Amino acid sequence: MQAQPEDISTMTGCPMKSAAERFHPFEHEGMYDLLAELRATAPVFYSPQIDYWVVTRREDVIATLRDHERFSAVVATQPVVPWPPELIQYLVDRGFTNESVQVACDPPRHSRIRSHVQGFLNPKKLQSFEASVRELVCSYVERMKGKETVDLVDAMTYELPAMTAFLLLGVKDIDPRRIKSWTELRVKLMHGFPTREEQMAAADDLLDFWRFSCDLVEQRKISPGDDYPSWLLASRAGDDERLTENEIKSLTFALLLAAHETTSNASANIILELLRRPDDWAALIADPTLIPNAVEEGFRYVSSVVAWRRMAKEDFELGGQSFPAGTKLLLSLASAGRDEASYENGDTFDIRRKNARSHVAFGNGIHFCMGAPIARMQIRMMIEELTKTFPRMTLVENAEIEIAGVLTFRGPASLPVRLNG
Repeated sequence: MQAQPEDISTMTGCPMKSAAERFHPFEHEGMYDLLAELRATAPVFYSPQIDYWVVTRREDVIATLRDHERFSAVVATQPVVPWPPELIQYLVDRGFTNESVQVACDPPRHSRIRSHVQGFLNPKKLQSFEASVRELVCSYVERMKGKETVDLVDAMTYELPAMTAFLLLGVKDIDPRRIKSWTELRVKLMHGFPTREEQMAAADDLLDFWRFSCDLVEQRKISPGDDYPSWLLASRAGDDERLTENEIKSLTFALLLAAHETTSNASANIILELLRRPDDWAALIADPTLIPNAVEEGFRYVSSVVAWRRMAKEDFELGGQSFPAGTKLLLSLASAGRDEASYENGDTFDIRRKNARSHVAFGNGIHFCMGAPIARMQIRMMIEELTKTFPRMTLVENAEIEIAGVLTFRGPASLPVRLNG
């Protein structure tokens, strides 16, 4: 059962009571300032809106992520707002058989599935896509030439990671915005705060997304290629003890979301921070070797994945408190990334920071993101090509930049820039 917060909430002047009242898990404005305060005063506190205990210190976040024996990942992608029974029945009746794989399952199943996935999603294999990713980046930059102002989200960061995901899947001639609309819908259903009406209205689009993934796997059974679903089918070798076909369809369904949703937001977040600091932008132009570390600092400072979830398998202690088995934890990666105990002047963006790469934007432990190498590659190439082609690029003055997102993911809804200053 979940830890009981009632006694805390009635304590006058209690830091945890204050934290519970002031923390708004779906709002972004003021989030980092509040988290900095709470790391010192209430490093673990209860959020009644989502029924999770929020963990803010990097040490505690990493310890929880690494301890898969005591903390389960099964809640990682559970809907924050439970789906109505009629929605679940509607989906099941129409063949929606998606399973929790990789990020939301525990050993031994996680170990079995990951052993097959890592044959394709590994640094060496992902590096083989470098020339194709560079070509994609250059094609988006080329389309911007001759324009004075663009919305960089619309012009590049929204679509490009989806196109990269298509490379991994061997997919061609598909509108990336169609896939993006599907993945955004799924993110809202899992990590957002939708109404019942919004949940029910999303059913048919979710089914279309699932059927697209299933059809892709069925096509690869007939005509295999050098791509992710083909690799999984070959690794399965017709043996359900190794991988089932439904697990492969679920993995394909998951990759279509994971391979680009986070990278879309991360690339826009990082470019925004660089453009807010013209001296940093100029430094990258003068010395492009600084770009890889600037990307890592961006992941640390403005992670597109601001939180992840775990559930305790047994009683435990954290932050000086005792909790029972069943307690649900929201691990604040955003807070961990700026923890002063690990990062000097953690709230300062520093493209030369020596330990920037020690961030937790890709998680930690056995569930560390296997797509990290290609996410890094894409964002590095975007910045390389943008600084080379548009060295005078600046933010549009007085533009309102909204950071949109849900419980887990955050990024600019738009990023208006002047390409030539």
